[in-house]
Amino acid sequence: MKAAIILAAGESTRMGFPKQLAEYKGNTILETVVATVSSYIENTVVVLGHENETLTEKINFKNSTILINENWEEGIVSSIRTGLFYLNSAKNIDGVLIFMGDQPAINNDVIKKLLEVQHDEDEVVVPQYRYETGYPVLIPRFFWNKLELITQDDLDGDDSVFKNFELIDYFETSETKIKILNFNFLKPTDYDEQSDF
Repeated sequence: MKAAIILAAGESTRMGFPKQLAEYKGNTILETVVATVSSYIENTVVVLGHENETLTEKINFKNSTILINENWEEGIVSSIRTGLFYLNSAKNIDGVLIFMGDQPAINNDVIKKLLEVQHDEDEVVVPQYRYETGYPVLIPRFFWNKLELITQDDLDGDDSVFKNFELIDYFETSETKIKILNFNFLKPTDYDEQSDF
């Protein structure tokens, strides 16, 4: 059985308000992601950090579990660690899909394919959209201990709008076995690339 972690703990400094609350096709960005993911994956965890009280008041999280990452300023790794610590006790979960809370344009076919794909227990599965890799990423339980040990410094990225892809870069440049799933349609884009915020 697969679980999902939606990462939504960031500060959104350039927007001046929580990016998760920005409108996207008549809904908020985060609600769109939560609705899409929870329609496919029963065990969905949403990791919040900055402005978590505001978000919990204004967002419909469906049946998702809300976790608060008190160390959200440490970056994406601390949020992943928060989600994995929570899911670790559920022994029936053999893998987790990592979603970004600021990428609402995720295609349903990507989620379905990741849930159906045959892969080894020591193989991270990454979708590829026209030669570029992206999210969600499927990480088998085999790697959870490794992820719990890495720090933001291990990801070695910069502060650009592409910083969320550091985790994929980490897996691709380590000795981890990677399975790439190809999709012909355009990649899900980061909200920052679609907007003038």
